[in-house]
Amino acid sequence: MFEKLVAAIDGDPDRSPKVVEAAKALALACGSEVLFVHVREVERPTLTPLAKAGAIPPQLHFESEEEAKRLVDEAVESLRSAGVSVQGQVGSGGGSTARELLEFARSFGANLILVGDRGSHVSDMLLGGISHRIVHLANTPVLVVR
Repeated sequence: MFEKLVAAIDGDPDRSPKVVEAAKALALACGSEVLFVHVREVERPTLTPLAKAGAIPPQLHFESEEEAKRLVDEAVESLRSAGVSVQGQVGSGGGSTARELLEFARSFGANLILVGDRGSHVSDMLLGGISHRIVHLANTPVLVVR
């Protein structure tokens, strides 16, 4: 039933290991192929009075490409060492994190998406977390890992 899993991970030391373990358990039980996805954290600075109307501020990345790749590589190795068919991808974070994760899931042909229960950022509490948006936008089942 769940042949292809997409597991969304981030740098949270409590949440991501739970998602990795849930992906491993499901993959071993169902014989699933897993794609770990991490979308880099970015923030756009607020507009200044000198900015042109309608201008989008440039992105500032909170983490390097190397840090993001290391996070994904560690998750991939954890499952590979257990005999699971697994790969990893790092998203650019150039737009909506939820939409970018959903695009990875669509292109991978995922039939289950695993996400952590909530983000730790103030914007997640005010605007709704990434997991909340994925649950409401996804065309496939979503497992929220707590």
